[in-house]
Amino acid sequence: MNDSNKKSCFQNCLGYLTSGFIVLIFLLLLGIGGYIVFRGAGAFLIVADELENASAIVVLSGGDETRMSEALDLYEKGFANIIILTETGREMENLDVLHSFDMRIQLMNNGVPSGNILITDHIVGSTVDEAVAVKNLLTNRQFNSAIIVTDPYHTKRTAIIFRDIFDDSPIKLMIRPVASSWYNSRTWFLSRQGWQFTLLEYLKLAGYYLGIHED
Repeated sequence: MNDSNKKSCFQNCLGYLTSGFIVLIFLLLLGIGGYIVFRGAGAFLIVADELENASAIVVLSGGDETRMSEALDLYEKGFANIIILTETGREMENLDVLHSFDMRIQLMNNGVPSGNILITDHIVGSTVDEAVAVKNLLTNRQFNSAIIVTDPYHTKRTAIIFRDIFDDSPIKLMIRPVASSWYNSRTWFLSRQGWQFTLLEYLKLAGYYLGIHED
């Protein structure tokens, strides 16, 4: 191989290496950019207010038992001595017992006196319904503050809706995401469940602004 051919081969190899390096850098930047976007999308949905002692802790319906566990933890730490449940009218599977009644029993079994557990009067079917029902109960009881407990992905919409409903009320609201939740802004996009709940929350947020108030 003469010098000319050697030089041409070297230039070709250098070209391939340079192209590969550029592609690698592009993919790396794309991955970093995607992570930042996905993490930001998850973080946007999470609201966590600084807590202080309140008149009551409100457990929103839906989710799993981690919402109630979070409320119990706050109760045991002395943030409030009243726990409020929202009445959905749903019954336990294969049992002629309201889900709210079962939750009351569980709270009592965990040391919360029956008189310290309140349930909203009207059946709720959406976060808007819950906000209205909770506002009525807090107002009637002359409570001046409440900690609202729900899943992390649900806190942004909860904060927006509750603050809209309580706009004319002096009652102070604090939004509390479940600390032990599976949902994390850094990892939600690694699971099918994360995608499902994140996209659904954004759709529900859009629906709320469009006047669609069904969960």
